[in-house]
Amino acid sequence: MNKTNSDNLPSSSSYDWRTKDLELINHLEVFENKPAILKKVEYRLIQLKKTMIQELVPYAHQLPPGTDIKKGQIARGENHNGFPFLSLDIPQNFSKTNWFTYRTLFWWGHYLGFALILKGEKLKTYFQLLSTFSNEPSFHNVYLSLSPTPWEWHDSFFIPISNQREWSDKIDHLDYMKILRVYPVADDSFHSLDWTQAGINFWRDMTSITLE
Repeated sequence: MNKTNSDNLPSSSSYDWRTKDLELINHLEVFENKPAILKKVEYRLIQLKKTMIQELVPYAHQLPPGTDIKKGQIARGENHNGFPFLSLDIPQNFSKTNWFTYRTLFWWGHYLGFALILKGEKLKTYFQLLSTFSNEPSFHNVYLSLSPTPWEWHDSFFIPISNQREWSDKIDHLDYMKILRVYPVADDSFHSLDWTQAGINFWRDMTSITLE
């Protein structure tokens, strides 16, 4: 006997309204305030971009050829694992064989993150330097992503760089490096966080492994 499509549908009870469903349907505040909140995020990213443009001038000759240090790119999305985000890439270099990009990511409900995404012929050198400097104070609260892809931002893939024994035998499986520092939006200190200074600080802290 042939089964109809309805045979494969969940039971009707799974479509019943829960009390929480009705509560959320009637909750308008998040959606009413979302545009203004994202405007404030965008403003902070623009301020960081302006400062980074000035910051990068003395580093221009140390960056890979073709790296953008003036234009930058601000992107917005509605669904990274279900949540909106805004990002800024500067400096930015995505070629077929090499990546050298500094990404600032605001991920709604999660954190503000600053990340360097690196790939190419110098990758082995980057990891060697990371091992050398992993216990330096400048690498405090810095994480290495062990995700199979650099485009995953869930902290379940992050491991503190100071825990070198836990990641040193795993990097052979990575064809990129992503190191980052995050500021959770749930922290009390997030309200007063200076995004520009935090972004500049992370860039400067990481130059010991990214720049010759």
